[in-house]
Amino acid sequence: MAALAAIAITAAACDGGASTSLQATTSDFQFSPDSWTVPAGEEITIDISNEGSVLHEWVLMRPGVEIESEADLPETEEELLADFVNVETEVEAGDSTSLTFTAPPSGTYQVICAIEGHFDAGMEGTLTVEG
Repeated sequence: MAALAAIAITAAACDGGASTSLQATTSDFQFSPDSWTVPAGEEITIDISNEGSVLHEWVLMRPGVEIESEADLPETEEELLADFVNVETEVEAGDSTSLTFTAPPSGTYQVICAIEGHFDAGMEGTLTVEG
């Protein structure tokens, strides 16, 4: 039994804290936590709760896409989804949801709330993909 515990501890230490099961809370206007680490290519589930008073999104941007302000986003939702968004989900105020997706290749990815005014108000995070 002690040997199994030691193996589990060693495995956890080796993966650098990467997890396939994540949690996030949205509020007006931030993510908590605002950074997550996952293993590349694995199926990831994130449970998102909205403790804010308005609708929020959790949007994982595509590889190589990062914005500095909402002015960098395209004007249409179709362009946004086609060119900028890897995965996204919306969560109404007071609700929660789960999102399952396959982690992209290793790298650092921007997470935003793409609802107008929310990113510019500070709703941004980072997904680090390892391995």
